[in-house]
Amino acid sequence: MIDKQQETSDLQTFLDKQGYVAIPIAENISGHLLVEAQVNGIAGLFIVDTGAGGTVVDLARAEELNLIHEKDDATFTGAGAGGQGLEVCPSLGNTIEIGNYITRDFTISLMSLQHVSESLTKLGAEEEITGVIGVDLLKPAKAIIDYSKMMLYLLP
Repeated sequence: MIDKQQETSDLQTFLDKQGYVAIPIAENISGHLLVEAQVNGIAGLFIVDTGAGGTVVDLARAEELNLIHEKDDATFTGAGAGGQGLEVCPSLGNTIEIGNYITRDFTISLMSLQHVSESLTKLGAEEEITGVIGVDLLKPAKAIIDYSKMMLYLLP
């Protein structure tokens, strides 16, 4: 019989040897995976979304997180989690820290996430979401999610 605890321990040992950084994640009431991260040195709570093409921060938090953007740079619209046709503004040259994983000179998309907050509140979630960590960060970091241990592994 396979010992699941031993398997998970072996996975973590293997990934540690490969240089991965282990970061705890949590699941909220709606089933979304949450991770604490810092954007430009300011902490926030993010949804880990393997289906989101880009990393997004709520436009309402832009000033607090020192995200510089020009409204004139909004060139396309975004969608997701019930929002359609939302204006998206890029913010260039940012630093994101997730645990001991750091990426610099990172472009973050800014858009209103009010529709996301409203949807999560209706489901009973109480967390204030700062944004979404998307594939543009997860893929280069060769992200691995261990659901049994609720760990996100990123390769610096």
